[in-house]
Amino acid sequence: MKTIAVLTDFSKRAENAASYALHLAEHLHANVKLYHSFIVPSNTPMAYQIVWPMENYEELKNNSMKQLKLFGAELKKEYSMEADVNFKPEIEYECHDGDFTSYLKVLETENDLVLLVIGNHEKGISNWLMGNHVNELMDKVTTPVLVIAEEQKFTKINRIAFATDLSTEDVEQIHSLTSLASAFNAEIVIVHVADEKYNEQESQEKVTHLLGEITSKINFSKIYYRHLKSNDPGNGLDWFTEHGRIDMLVMVHHTQTFFQELFKGSLSKEIAAKAQLPLLIYPSTASSVPVF
Repeated sequence: MKTIAVLTDFSKRAENAASYALHLAEHLHANVKLYHSFIVPSNTPMAYQIVWPMENYEELKNNSMKQLKLFGAELKKEYSMEADVNFKPEIEYECHDGDFTSYLKVLETENDLVLLVIGNHEKGISNWLMGNHVNELMDKVTTPVLVIAEEQKFTKINRIAFATDLSTEDVEQIHSLTSLASAFNAEIVIVHVADEKYNEQESQEKVTHLLGEITSKINFSKIYYRHLKSNDPGNGLDWFTEHGRIDMLVMVHHTQTFFQELFKGSLSKEIAAKAQLPLLIYPSTASSVPVF
C-alpha cells in the first residue's frame, strides 16, 4: 500500500506537518506512517564523559511508541468529513534509536514510500534550504520530501509550480508530479526564471526541446509553461508563487549550489520567510520516481 511517512519530534510544527500529510493521503489513497527517532544517551559520542544511569533501550522505545500512538489518536480526529473524500488512511507507527538518516534506507526499502513529510523548523523555505538539514537529508534520500511551513494548513491543490533549469532530466519528475496533480485535477506550471543576460535563442531552443519531450512522453493536458525575467532567480520565483495563485512549489535537488543560487538574495529570503507554500523536493539521484 502506498505510504506517506511523517518524520515527527512531537512538536507543534510536526503536528501541523502530520495534519497536512493526513489530508493529502486521503486524496492520494495512501496510508500514513508516523516515524520518530530517539536517542539513547549512553550511545552518544560524549556519553563516556558523563555518568549516565543504565539506559533501558526497550523502555525508551516503548515510551516513544506510546507517544506516537497518542499523536496518531489526535491525528485521527482530523479525518475529513467532506463528501468527496471517501478514503481514510490507516495510521502506522515506527520508531528507532539513533539519527534518522542512519535508518533512512531501511525505512524506504521496507515500505512502499511515495513521500517523506517534514515540518519546517526555520522561519522560511529559504532558511531551511540553506541549512544543513536539507543537504544531509537530500544527499541520502531516494524518496521525494515535502516540507510544510509551520502555519501551513491543508487546502485543495489547484495549481502547482515546477521550477526548472530547462533540463530534460526534469521530465521524469514532471511525469511523476502529474499523478499527484491528477488527484486534485490541478494544473502544473513549468517555471523558468532567467536574468536579463540570458541568451534568448539558446533559451528558446531549450524550452522547445523540453516541452517537446513533455508532450511526447506525458499524457497530461494541464501543463503550461511560464518564463520569468529577474536579476535574481529567487526573487522571480518568490514573486510568482506569491502572485500566481500557486498551492505547491516543486523543485529537483541537484546540488547545494543550485539552491544557494536560487535563494541568494536577501529580498527572496524575506519573501520566502513569509511564504506558507508546501515545498516538494525530488532527489535527482533517485533511480526511480513514485506514482502518487
